[in-house]
Amino acid sequence: MYFTLSARDQFETLLGGQESIWNGWLIGAFTSSLLFLSVLLHELAHSFVAIGEGLKVRDITLFFLGGMATLEKECPTSKGSLKIAISGPFVSLLLAFLMILLSNNLLVSNFILSNLFKQVGNLNLLIGLFNLLPIIPLDGGVILKSLIWYFTGSKRAGIKVAIASARLISFFSIFISVLCFLRGNLYIAICFSIIGLFIFSSSKSQSQIIKIQQILSELYVNQVCSRSFRVLEDDLPVKVLSKYNSLNKNNVFIEEWILLCREGRWVGYVNEKILKNISVQNWDKKFLYEFSLPINKLPSISEKESLWKAIIKIEKTNDGRLLVLSVSGLPLGTLDRVDIGKAVLKKIGLNLPDQIIKIARKENIYPLGLNLFNIAQSMASSDLEVDQE
Repeated sequence: MYFTLSARDQFETLLGGQESIWNGWLIGAFTSSLLFLSVLLHELAHSFVAIGEGLKVRDITLFFLGGMATLEKECPTSKGSLKIAISGPFVSLLLAFLMILLSNNLLVSNFILSNLFKQVGNLNLLIGLFNLLPIIPLDGGVILKSLIWYFTGSKRAGIKVAIASARLISFFSIFISVLCFLRGNLYIAICFSIIGLFIFSSSKSQSQIIKIQQILSELYVNQVCSRSFRVLEDDLPVKVLSKYNSLNKNNVFIEEWILLCREGRWVGYVNEKILKNISVQNWDKKFLYEFSLPINKLPSISEKESLWKAIIKIEKTNDGRLLVLSVSGLPLGTLDRVDIGKAVLKKIGLNLPDQIIKIARKENIYPLGLNLFNIAQSMASSDLEVDQE
């Protein structure tokens, strides 16, 4: 809508209001449509190259002067990543060249169309050059990452260089804003300071994600798990379950797994819900083994698995918890979102107060709203966890 109004106003200014107002709206709508088509072609270029590299495209989102093609996973090779990243800016710059060339050819015969194509060509030039800035997640940042990855063999090194590049550009933008402010150009100073702060914030966020990815790669399940299950002999009457309740000392609801054993061997599990289906008069007459379920029905994970793999498994469960098994396949402990969140934050240097832990357990979420699942998914899709330096 903005470009429609802008092009209409410029058209009316050029002709001094001599043309019909409807012609102005028509030119404005046509200009806006060409720009929309240009951005779409930019993203389609990314998508078609990604498909050529064997990747699936989930969707394409278009927004103000840009867009984003969401891939099912990251490209596993540096060359493929480079091809995908560079294809978008290449199409934008090609469109800019063709439209400006067409504008020059129409300059004498049709001034209006010449001006229209010149405008859209300049906007494509702006889109192409802006996307080539070496800042993640812009195409230029991905290009820089891919080049470093190709020459060093390390994707993590590529990401670190791209982050460092973004920070350098942010400092340069802030430096320019200070110079402009000292010279009295307040508006330009504010623009450059906003750009610089935005880029710095983005690079800092990317740096934190890299740090969390490294933590999730280095930590193993047995270093983080707790023990939130009880162990009972399977020949006990179900009445024994009434002695337990699912509230811990902070009155936070936790439905515990109750594992059953017989003569030192693990034979199954039950939970407290079975009491609801049995009359109180029969609690002494029914025994736990009658309601025993196989332990292998519980969602589980090996103690030697990396923490990022545990996060992905946890999100596939109903209650956000895993049974941790030893290397011999025996129950060792349990793992939930709070266990993982506490371990990650502790590695970062942040020890959470009990009140925050209590809230997280009550809501069964990662503490402080950590978006660990998305980070783990990105590691799974890019195989970044195997690239440790």
